[in-house]
Amino acid sequence: MKELRKLCKLVVWALLCAEISLKAQLTATTWNPAGNPSGNGLWTESANWTGGQVANGSNKVVLNVSGARACVVDGAVNAGQLVAGDNGPGGFLIVTNGGSLAASATDWSAIGYNNTIQLMVESGGSASFGNHLWIGFDPGSDGTLTMNGGTVSVSGMFGLGWNGGKGTVHVNGGTLNLSQWSPGNPGSIAGASVLDIGAGTVVITGNQASSVGSFISSGKITGYGGTGVVSNFFNGATTTLTASPGSGPPATNVVNILSINLVNSNLVLSWPTSAVYYVLKSATNLAAPVVWKTVTNNATTSNGTNQVVLSMSGQRSFFRLGSGVDASTMNRKLLMGYQGWFSAQGDGSAQNSWVHWFHGNPPNTDNLNIDLWPDMSELDPDELFTTSMTYSNGTPAKLYSAYKQKTVVRHFKWMAENNLDGVFFQRFLSDIPTGQNITALRNQVAINVRVGAETYGRVFAIMYDISGYPTNTLVSKLTNDWLYLVNTQHVTNSPSYLHHNGKPVVAIWGFGFSGRDDTPEQAQAAIDWFKAAGCTVMGGLPTNWRTLNGDAQTNAAWSNVFRQFDVISPWAVGRYGNNSGADNFRVNQIVPDLAAATAAGRDYMPVIFPGFSWHNMHDQNPLNPLNQIPRNGGNFYWRQAWNAARSGCTMIYGAMYDEVDEGTAMFKMATKLADTPQGVPMVTLNMDGTDLPSDWYLKLADQAGKMLRGEIPLQTTIPISPP
Repeated sequence: MKELRKLCKLVVWALLCAEISLKAQLTATTWNPAGNPSGNGLWTESANWTGGQVANGSNKVVLNVSGARACVVDGAVNAGQLVAGDNGPGGFLIVTNGGSLAASATDWSAIGYNNTIQLMVESGGSASFGNHLWIGFDPGSDGTLTMNGGTVSVSGMFGLGWNGGKGTVHVNGGTLNLSQWSPGNPGSIAGASVLDIGAGTVVITGNQASSVGSFISSGKITGYGGTGVVSNFFNGATTTLTASPGSGPPATNVVNILSINLVNSNLVLSWPTSAVYYVLKSATNLAAPVVWKTVTNNATTSNGTNQVVLSMSGQRSFFRLGSGVDASTMNRKLLMGYQGWFSAQGDGSAQNSWVHWFHGNPPNTDNLNIDLWPDMSELDPDELFTTSMTYSNGTPAKLYSAYKQKTVVRHFKWMAENNLDGVFFQRFLSDIPTGQNITALRNQVAINVRVGAETYGRVFAIMYDISGYPTNTLVSKLTNDWLYLVNTQHVTNSPSYLHHNGKPVVAIWGFGFSGRDDTPEQAQAAIDWFKAAGCTVMGGLPTNWRTLNGDAQTNAAWSNVFRQFDVISPWAVGRYGNNSGADNFRVNQIVPDLAAATAAGRDYMPVIFPGFSWHNMHDQNPLNPLNQIPRNGGNFYWRQAWNAARSGCTMIYGAMYDEVDEGTAMFKMATKLADTPQGVPMVTLNMDGTDLPSDWYLKLADQAGKMLRGEIPLQTTIPISPP
């Protein structure tokens, strides 16, 4: 009898696979909204589809066009067959409140057939599949279903990673109804696939309690990203799965998550990419006090698995997956601004131009817009884009593009290597006009930042910069873009998204500066809206927010409005230029600012910066000299960090991680003129008379963070020396 049951299972498997291989004879139509002048990503607009006809029940609907706008379902739509991520990335398919997607009962559907795709169902939306639904089918596929509410129903077989791919389901809300379930090995959840349950519910027809229990034990069904507890109950007709939240990511390794193998003379450590709450850590002993350090070797990703290969050193080592930077608070964190606004011609973006590196074409010394040159030595050939400039040895000078996810993730790797907490990702309202190429570029960089933070256990939050944006549509632009980030990109669902006082953080920089025509009423409307949306709201404010003079508008109403921000962060870049100026700024600004913010029940986050220079941005005008505010080998930066820490500040904003335009960058940079293009003035790290490594300012920020957290004593001088 046992052999007969085994034979029956094999027959069922074979029939299902045969059915999948025989694709339905339907008229194929492909989502491709590039030529639609309306700029709307609606399923119901015919111009968004090949052939100019809205996809319907007689169509095999294909989403596979790289870089295409998200496909939004906001009404009732049908598909004969839905094949998303088939020989090309499918992007995003979003079913919003009031939207319903119905796929045929005669044909199977795939979310991630052999490529990537994300299907998102919002509260009030629904998706029904009359036949089988495969999420992440063939090898190389990576399909994701995220439910933030609504219902998803599958009448046929439900399979994650069924044929060697990777499928991920996040039931953050709503109900996932499954009529068929395979309890076998691998069963409905195969390979590195994971079904994660948050506040939603999964209902499976029949008694699947035992099978579900096995999947829970093996880590294929999780609660709240692995931090919660999953329970399942059979009521005589259906098996219901729910989850209760835990207290946060476990600090120690989880059984069946981290795998360690000896291959030749190397240690191979691997864990599933779904374990986004974890970073790899190592220690040399387990006797108190144990010092666990983050392993910063490059992690490669393949088929849903992260892998790090380490050479055997002869030293005894212990490994675990530990939680990354605590994303629940801003306290005791030094967080930097990340511009991410650089792109290059040939980077694959629709923008396809040099943005921020140059203020015109061609990309030569006459048009250069930056005063610091990034260290490009670690970047791979596919991350380098050739300019019209050359180094002194005649080789072409090349730059990077933040459109390349690989490069942005590398920047977060540098953060992890230096124990840096994370970033506020700058989102300039003037850079995101609706439906234009630059908007698509900026949106991709936002995705890249999230991937980098999750890969290396850092945190990130959105900071809006309203400078340069007209005030007539300012508030609506802010709120609509936040809704896009939350409802389409789901940034706040990321385990790496920064929270404070139990709420996701959003920062707005630029209200109330002199010379702008924004009003206190507009600022108050924005603050009220974001607070009502459940956010902790941070304000990047004028230096003189407290006294309403100098760089601040003088309308007395601003005094109360500024104090409505949950976190007050006055701008400081360029307000002083040496150590004595920084000391005076502490006495006249930081100390009384902190007292005023505390009296108002607000948190206070001062700004520090390493130096300043925007000579090339201003066409080498002598009124804007090169190296305008010298770095002095890092002593200027350290003085500010010390001033903030000794004043009792619990958080610091670092300007900036990658800002080479105005010379405030902290990431790896050229150390000497030979490392920069010839024929153009540049600031190098040795300009102030000290030879420094390219990562010197990352190392300084590491020490400044340690001093802020009390891990090293308060000290007036830099505690480390250049190698």
